[in-house]
Amino acid sequence: MRIFSIILADDEQQILYGMKKGIEWEKLGFRVAGVAQNGKEALELMEEVHPDLVISDIKMPFMDGLELAKKAKEEKEELQIVIFSGYNDFSFAQEAIRYGVKEYVLKPVDPDIFSETLEKVRSEIDKNKNRKIRDQKEQDFLQQYFLQNYIYTGKRD
Repeated sequence: MRIFSIILADDEQQILYGMKKGIEWEKLGFRVAGVAQNGKEALELMEEVHPDLVISDIKMPFMDGLELAKKAKEEKEELQIVIFSGYNDFSFAQEAIRYGVKEYVLKPVDPDIFSETLEKVRSEIDKNKNRKIRDQKEQDFLQQYFLQNYIYTGKRD
């Protein structure tokens, strides 16, 4: 099983610590590459660790989870983002979807539902990585084919 990297972002230190230590990330196929206390820190951390997944609270100082999602997707389109929130407000969820957030989870987070969410997201990351590898192999094959054709025939077609 591949292990994918994640960044956790929440302005509440207790929640951040609880998420980092209270979830068996390795069993779910993840490793915590870093933690941030606001969206700005998370965005800076992304440049260092290049995560596959960002899990963020929606309300944080300096840059909230929605703005983080928007900017993160602009930088890395294939990045998966999960937002968790204490706000059961449809407009927040709508905006999150518009920014490419994969899941919008309400607090308090049910551990079983959260595990299912992470498994679903992990599967999506795995599928995207496999597609990327397959596409690269196809591109490499075609380049090699055309190069060999040119070497042996002199034709550029």
